Amino acid sequence: MTLHKRTFRAAAAAALCISLILSMFVVGSGAVSVTIWDGTAELREGRTYYIMDTVNIRKEITIPATTKVSVRSGGSLRIMSAGTVNVRGELAVAIGGLVKNSGNLNIKKGGILSIYGNAQSSINGKMSISGSVNIYNKGMFETSSAMKFYTGSEVFVKGGLKFYKSSDVKMSGSIRGIENSDIELRGILSVTLSGSVEINGHLTIGAASNVRCSGRLVLSNTSTYTRFRPIVFTKSGQFIDRRPEYEYENMTVDILIDEPDVYLRGIDVSYAQNEIDWKSVADSGIDFAIIRAGRGRAGKDNTMAEDIYFRRNITEAQKYGIDVGVYFYSYATSVSEAKEEAEFFVDIIKGYKIQYPVIIDMEENFQGEIGKKKLTNMIDAFFEIIMENKFFPMFYSYKGWIEAYLDMTTLDKYAVWLAQVSDRVTYDGGYYIWQYSFTGKVSGINGGVDLDISYKNWPEILKKYGLNNL
Repeated sequence: MTLHKRTFRAAAAAALCISLILSMFVVGSGAVSVTIWDGTAELREGRTYYIMDTVNIRKEITIPATTKVSVRSGGSLRIMSAGTVNVRGELAVAIGGLVKNSGNLNIKKGGILSIYGNAQSSINGKMSISGSVNIYNKGMFETSSAMKFYTGSEVFVKGGLKFYKSSDVKMSGSIRGIENSDIELRGILSVTLSGSVEINGHLTIGAASNVRCSGRLVLSNTSTYTRFRPIVFTKSGQFIDRRPEYEYENMTVDILIDEPDVYLRGIDVSYAQNEIDWKSVADSGIDFAIIRAGRGRAGKDNTMAEDIYFRRNITEAQKYGIDVGVYFYSYATSVSEAKEEAEFFVDIIKGYKIQYPVIIDMEENFQGEIGKKKLTNMIDAFFEIIMENKFFPMFYSYKGWIEAYLDMTTLDKYAVWLAQVSDRVTYDGGYYIWQYSFTGKVSGINGGVDLDISYKNWPEILKKYGLNNL
C-alpha cells in the first residue's frame, strides 16, 4: 500500500511539473510563446522572453515592436559599456528584478519600459526616451546618467524616480507623478518649452540640483514639495501651484531657498563647558552660539531638566553681541513624550529673543530603533508645538543617524543642522548649519567646544517673518 501511494505521488508531482513548464512556455492556445533568454539568441517578433539569471549585453540588440523581455525576480539585465539596447516593444522589470545600464538604453517611439522592480542607469550610461516609462507602486528608477526625453515621451510614476547628482536630463516630454509617488531631482534638469512635470505626490529639489524650466511645472492640491535650491523659470516657463495654503509654511525650508548664502562662525554649548567668559568668546570673532536649554526624561529620577547654565549663557552671549539659537536634547520614545518635551522647552525659552532656530537634538540609538514612521510622527508633534508658539524649528543629528533612521522625504520640510566631523559634507540632503568639529578651541572656553558654520543670515530672516520673539 505504501509503495503504491509513493508511486502515485511521484507521478502526480511529475505531471504537475510538466503542466507548469507547459504553461510557462505556451500561453492560451499557443498565441504567445515564452522563452527563457540568456542574451545570445536573436529576439524574434511576437514572443515573450524571460530573464531568470544574469544577462550581460556587450553589443547592440533590439527588442522588436511586438516583443516583450521580462526580467524576473532574481534575474538581471546588465547593459555593459559597449552594449546598446533599443526597445521598440517592451522591457519589463518584475518585482525582484534588476536592469542596470552602463551603456546605452533607448526607448524608441512606441516602446515601453515597465518598472515593477528596480532600474538603474550609471554615470557612464546614456538614455534616450521617445516612448513610455511606467514606474509602478514598488518600482524604483535611479539614474546618474545623461538622459534625453524627446517630445511625445511620457513618464508615469507611481513608485520612485530619482535623478542623482551627476544626472543631466533634458525633458521635452512629460513626467506625471501620481499620489504617493516620490520624485527627487539632485542633478541638472532642463524642462524645454514642450516639456511638463506634473506632481500629485512628493517632489524634492535637492541641494546640489540645477533646475531650469521653460515649460510647465504643476503641483496639484495633493502634492507635497520640498526644495533646497531655487528653480530658474524662463520667460515662457510656468509654475502652477494648486496646493492649499499651509498653516506653518513660513516656518519651513520654503522661506530659506531664495535667501542669499552667508558663512558665519559659531559654537554650540551646554553645561559641559561650565562657566564661559562670553566677552572673550565675542572678541575671538564668533558670530553665533547655539545653547542647550534643557533635556528630556533621563537619570535616576526620570525627570526633564533645564540646563543649569542656560540662563547665564543666553544672557551673557547676547550681552556681548553674539546671536543665539537654542536646542533641547530629546529622550522621547513616543508622540506624547515628544509633546511633553516641546512644551517644557517652550516654557524655558518663551521669554527670550532668539536669533537662530529652535532645535530638537535627537541622536540616541534606542530612538533609532523606534521605526521611521513613529519617529516622523514624534518629530512632527514636537515641531507643531514649537511652531504654534511662533518659533522656527530645526532638527539636529549626525549624518549616519539621519540616513539610517529617518525618512527625509517627509521630514525635509524642516531645516537641518547637520553633524559630520569631516573636512567636507557628504550628506546628500539639505542642511543650513554644519557642525564640523567636537574639539574646537575658542578663547573664553576651557577645553574643547563644538564648532559650526551657518549658511543663512538667521537673525535677518527670522525678524522678517516675525518669529522667535524678534
